[in-house]
Order: sequence, then C-alpha cells, then structure tokens
Amino acid sequence: MKQENQRTTFLNRASIIWITSLVAADQIIKLLIARFLIDAHFTIIPHVFTFQTTQNIHLGWIWNMLDFMMPLHFAIIISVVAIFVMIIIHRYLVFLTLKWEKYHSLPTISLVLVLSTGFCKLIDDIFWGGSLDYIQLFDWFIFDLKDVYGTVAVLVMLYFSITLEVYSRKLPKEKRKELRLLNWIKLGFPTRH
Repeated sequence: MKQENQRTTFLNRASIIWITSLVAADQIIKLLIARFLIDAHFTIIPHVFTFQTTQNIHLGWIWNMLDFMMPLHFAIIISVVAIFVMIIIHRYLVFLTLKWEKYHSLPTISLVLVLSTGFCKLIDDIFWGGSLDYIQLFDWFIFDLKDVYGTVAVLVMLYFSITLEVYSRKLPKEKRKELRLLNWIKLGFPTRH
C-alpha cells in the first residue's frame, strides 16, 4: 500500500530534491562559466566536442535555428504550458504503470528531467536573457546541461513508449480499451485503476 501511495503522488521528496539539484547544477555551471570562462574556446574531444560559449537570445533552439526573436512573455507562457502538459502526461503514464511494476519509475524519471529542463529554461529566459550555451557538438549546434536533461527525458519516454506498446499488445482487447487516453480523461485523470 505504501509503495502504491508513493507512486500515485505527483512528486515525492526525492523527486523534488533531484529537480532542485539538477536546476542548481545547470545554473552553477553557467555562473562559473560567465565569471571565469566566458571567452574561453578549447577542444574537449577532437572533432566531436568543443567548449565555446554563446548566448542564445532567441529564447529557444527552434527560434535560434529560424533566427526568430521570441518575445520573452511568449517564451515564458510556452514554458509554463509545456510544464503543465508534462504533468498531465505524467499522471496518465503513472495510471498506465500501476499494474506494470517493472517500469513504474520511468514516467517519474522523465518528469524530473523535463521539469528540470523547464525550470532551467524559465531561469535562463528571465535572468540570463536567453540560454548561455557552451558545448558544441561537431559543427552542428551548441548546447548546455539543461539540453542534456531534455534529451535524456525524450530518450526515456521513447523507450517507455515502445516498451508500453509491446506490453499492451499482450493484453486482452477490453483491457487495452480501458487504458486508452480518452477513457482516462473521461474517468477524470486518475492515477489509480
């Protein structure tokens, strides 16, 4: 019973500590770079990773690629909406995994990483005027630690989604129907079966 209660809680103490630690790590690294390494440029792994700072003032990598200046208030609204959507998705995934013990922690791992990414982005947009990026991958793009959090979150969710699809194919048709997103919404977004 205790384990089920822990899993149906939105975020437990450990998750909050992880989010706080990940956000702090991202921001401390940026503060140190801004103070000591802002003009530094050096190779980390030849032909793969280079340390090179740049200020992404477009308030997002998509907007940077499109060379579009996103207004700050829109960037904040998009971040807040994205965080809210991820919380809803997390609730649905917890609902799906309550009877599926092996993978029950994957939605929370992904949520911790996504929320860390979202909070880092909000801090970057509001206090830095955009992201201070510092690691260049090949000659493709420059990123920071919060981008790593987001990428790992996507990979965890991709793995989870594929595994969930394989698992759900083994269920009877009626049970699969019960677990559908629309059915979950009709039930009122529960985290318990």
